[in-house]
Amino acid sequence: LMVNPNKKVKRPDGLGKIFKYKTSEDGEEIFTLPIIKTLNDNYIYLLRAIRAENYYIPENDSCFFFKEIVYDNEVVGFAAYRPSNINESSLIMQYMYVLDEYRNKGLLAEELDEATTLFESSILIEYPSCDTVKTLIKHRLARVFNDRFAISRIPFYVPMVDIDDATSGVLREGYEYPEKVYSKLSLVYDLELCCVVGVASDDIENMYKEGVADEETINNYNIMSLALAEDDAKYGCVEKRQNDEDIANGTYFAKLKDLLDENDSVIENWLTLM
Repeated sequence: LMVNPNKKVKRPDGLGKIFKYKTSEDGEEIFTLPIIKTLNDNYIYLLRAIRAENYYIPENDSCFFFKEIVYDNEVVGFAAYRPSNINESSLIMQYMYVLDEYRNKGLLAEELDEATTLFESSILIEYPSCDTVKTLIKHRLARVFNDRFAISRIPFYVPMVDIDDATSGVLREGYEYPEKVYSKLSLVYDLELCCVVGVASDDIENMYKEGVADEETINNYNIMSLALAEDDAKYGCVEKRQNDEDIANGTYFAKLKDLLDENDSVIENWLTLM
């Protein structure tokens, strides 16, 4: 019997399945789940939609948990998670994909809620797109300051690159990360330039430079995440980064720090009102 590959997987009880990593019998080895293979084996329709949309998942990427996203008793998307090296109780949402016709139905906020409870972890988002951040804003999980900078209750966790790379026009999809990749945790997103921004904690002039940074001082660097292909296609963010006056004259991070300092108590109060 041939299964129709375009037919959505049904979950009559409305509950999504979770695939979990396996360990070897001696518990020494961990076998993660290859994401593309999991999609190919179980949800051809999702994989086709992902490819048609050029949604970026590297061929060899894997996760610890692969969770179905269900709407109206059908699997309409998935989320992939891995542990973070920040602490035991946080998980990184590596990807979340929902079929186009099911977006704007509150599924991101629902997923974040569900995953927090289910995994008993706080969730960090790795590499949010601009539309993801706009969804967080819509569900009051992020708040906008100065019509431009979103402060999110859900932390972002992005691999660090230096400002030259972040403004060079190279996209995340085509970037060769160095062997040692540091990531930075930040709550700040620039809606204009479509990037997560990390502000140095001590010295505002301290720009991240590959090869010079180390784990100990990771919070004391200014960083900006690479542009995503989908954001550049939709919002032209590469050109905006290259034409940004504050970046050109070196005042971008200092101005952002001033904005955050001015609104410090407002931000603190808002973040604690969970």
